[in-house]
Amino acid sequence: MDGRPQPGVRHAWHVSFTSVNFEFAEPFLGSHAIAEGAVTERALRSPLFTRLLRNVYVASTVPVTHVLRCRAAALLAPPGAVLTGCSAAAVRGVELAGPHDPVELILPESVLFALRDGVHIRRTSRGSIDSEPWREIRLASSPRLALDILTNTKLHRSLARVVGYLDVLLRAGVVDVPVLADYLKGRRDNGIVRAKRALRLADPRSESIPESELRVWLSVAGLVPDLQVSVVDEQGAFVGRLDLAFPERKVAVEYDGDWHREGDQPQRDEERRSAIRALGWRFVIVTKADLYGSPKAVVSTIRAELSRESAVQPRPGRARPVS
Repeated sequence: MDGRPQPGVRHAWHVSFTSVNFEFAEPFLGSHAIAEGAVTERALRSPLFTRLLRNVYVASTVPVTHVLRCRAAALLAPPGAVLTGCSAAAVRGVELAGPHDPVELILPESVLFALRDGVHIRRTSRGSIDSEPWREIRLASSPRLALDILTNTKLHRSLARVVGYLDVLLRAGVVDVPVLADYLKGRRDNGIVRAKRALRLADPRSESIPESELRVWLSVAGLVPDLQVSVVDEQGAFVGRLDLAFPERKVAVEYDGDWHREGDQPQRDEERRSAIRALGWRFVIVTKADLYGSPKAVVSTIRAELSRESAVQPRPGRARPVS
């Protein structure tokens, strides 16, 4: 037996597996459920339920997502709390936080709320927090959640990472550059200098967070690549597209995530790169281990590649940045 209720077997917790699925599909306060006689303390400790936060549970058949944890936190937080940052982005349909990442809340300094595992709390004394009603608490506006992502240094997110998050938000249409630039104007929040710098570095054409991070590492080192560059041959026929490139040096920089090793993707990548190399281009391939293990070494490698002369006599292929 795997610990779950078995057909025809009566269990001491007096709650059937079927009833749990229907009655406890949403997060609930364990103490309230016990007081109302809906469940026993022993049942809450059983495989029937998943503990989301202290005193907050859900039926174990419900997949745990970050949005589910946000709904759990809303049961605990005081009415003045505002769901913000990556948590608010998840509620708005942009998954920047994983199932076990902390739920991000911001509260006025006057609102009392004890720290809890699984919840990250920031406090502000700078007037009202732009938000709208959401469940038992409030949900940050799109510019406000972006502000909190960009200024929150206590979650130890690098400048490159928050630019990657902002690129995703821009690409999804959750925020746009003019509105966010206007929102940041004149603010003096802690971290606002970093936020404005991140906005200057943002570019929604990046197609993944690692690609954004790689671009930021290069840009802050003074190596500013073009994005989404289309390479065509001497007849003007399309040969391939490059995520990051330095067309004047015919150097392409590509991030190969884990999915590039799946199925026929390695063969397809090599065929495309071979065709582009034949036009005189050189490639620097950056892996996950490279980018997150030693980003400065990656920058040094690319700088060296840009400094050397090509050993291949280039054919007259052209590059066209994609707008």
